[in-house]
Amino acid sequence: MDGFFLPEHTSALSDDVNKVTYMSDLSLEKKLLLLSQVYAGQLHTRIHLIDKNKRVSYTGTIPSLNKDFILIKTTTAHINLKLKDILSIELVEEVLYESA
Repeated sequence: MDGFFLPEHTSALSDDVNKVTYMSDLSLEKKLLLLSQVYAGQLHTRIHLIDKNKRVSYTGTIPSLNKDFILIKTTTAHINLKLKDILSIELVEEVLYESA
């Protein structure tokens, strides 16, 4: 069996693209630092995390945080999130809060 069978390779690449990676390169200390800055400035942020094996995101402000959890205030609710589940943290502009 010489050669390379292209359809099998293409299928394998396609499978890899569809996999969701749940790893975060943010250490707990880095998450706390970033979230403390967001909290202190009451800045709007988007938090991406894993919840029940699905990647979800919440956008809002952080009225409370400690070494294990944050409370994020969205336009519809207050949600308690585990720091260890957070994948990424990004600042967002307030213009994202549009009425439906």
